[in-house]
Amino acid sequence: MIRNDTIAAISTPAGRGGVAMIRISGRDAADIASRCFLPKNGQNFADLPARRAVFGDILCRSTEGAEPLRDSGIAVFYKGPASFTGEDTAELCCHGGTLVQRRALEWALRCGARLAEPGEFSRRALMNGKLSLCEAEALSDLLSAKTDAQLRIAEGGADGRLDRELSDIYSALADTLASLYAKIDFPDEDLADLDAEALLAAAQKAQERVTRLAAGYENTAAIREGIPAVICGLPNTGKSSLYNALAGEELAIVTGEAGTTRDILSSELSCGKVLLRLSDTAGVRETAAEAESIGVCRALGAMERASLILLVFDGSRPLCAEDEALARRASAAPGVLIPVLNKSDLPALLSASDLAALCGTEPSVLSAATGAGVADLRARIENLFLLGQENIDAEPLLCSGRQYSAALRAAEHLSAAVSALETGLPPDCAASDLELALGDLGELDGRAVDEEIVARIFANFCVGK
Repeated sequence: MIRNDTIAAISTPAGRGGVAMIRISGRDAADIASRCFLPKNGQNFADLPARRAVFGDILCRSTEGAEPLRDSGIAVFYKGPASFTGEDTAELCCHGGTLVQRRALEWALRCGARLAEPGEFSRRALMNGKLSLCEAEALSDLLSAKTDAQLRIAEGGADGRLDRELSDIYSALADTLASLYAKIDFPDEDLADLDAEALLAAAQKAQERVTRLAAGYENTAAIREGIPAVICGLPNTGKSSLYNALAGEELAIVTGEAGTTRDILSSELSCGKVLLRLSDTAGVRETAAEAESIGVCRALGAMERASLILLVFDGSRPLCAEDEALARRASAAPGVLIPVLNKSDLPALLSASDLAALCGTEPSVLSAATGAGVADLRARIENLFLLGQENIDAEPLLCSGRQYSAALRAAEHLSAAVSALETGLPPDCAASDLELALGDLGELDGRAVDEEIVARIFANFCVGK
């Protein structure tokens, strides 16, 4: 439960930096800040204008009983409810030395604040009506985004786009249910007629909108969660060079010696709008070396688990039996296979048509060494996993598994109601399913969610947020 005391925390990232911010929020924020910050103009902190940056001294705790240390900095006071949390809030910006910011926080705690719990500032904003649960979840995604596309999805939730869509669906369905129940409870009253046809149309429209939200979540999985992808091939086909080319930096060691890569090297990188969880693996071959043999086994295991297999072939040498065996194994794996015909900058001894015949799909022809064709491979991967169906800049999108689960339940209950009405059952037979769908929508947008779920959501936030 949210308490009515005053909390404080460092709201900037841990470690050394140019500036660090101490945030204080609660009923005693002004009093505690006045004991932590001394304006250079001589005014009392509580008398300073709200939302105006003021220069002064920030007191920092030193040893017990000693005079406090002083650091010059900036303070801003936000009078509730015109603040992020909806409470009186002070933000003190000191120099970003690790010890300086820690001592400044210790002084605020000494003056009466309590150390904030993870996500407590945002949770107070939720409780005070400054933030919806969907906006809070989008804010969490905004803080953890790794690609521009993830940022745009989070932005769509943080700016209220999803809330407006959910509120519209909820209100329309609630009005439909109210009219239906009024007709059921007062059959003899002169009420506006809600016939089965009108009720069916309303249920179908709600089902269509909720189903579209669920489909949007599914279609953007490659953006939100990333695609497990693996680069495989025989030794010296240019796997590590391709890994570096896709990453845009030298992450893997590249040499002319076979067996340089012995273990799996993994990183997350953007491929257009798609997030790849990409792994570079050891060259697949028979070997007596124990370490390399373990690496080969891990490479084959990663290929079996991947959703995307980039199978690399050296275009400057003809196909061999080992190439063909690995191609058959990759084709039988559950992931999507893209053959990569590498080393296009060298004289060709392997044609794209021969490789397409072997793998059953057209290869991407490129040179990982020069970068030629790498952009085309990126575009192919993006188109393959996005299917051109999503519009992350315009459509309201669900951003969490919790929201998706609630949307699926709502869609299922709406489908049951639509089926009942389509078979000619009386309108009141659909009422229970419509009511269950309304409850699912209330859980989705946070108006009917239980305390345990709220606690789990905010537990994933950092302390200062």
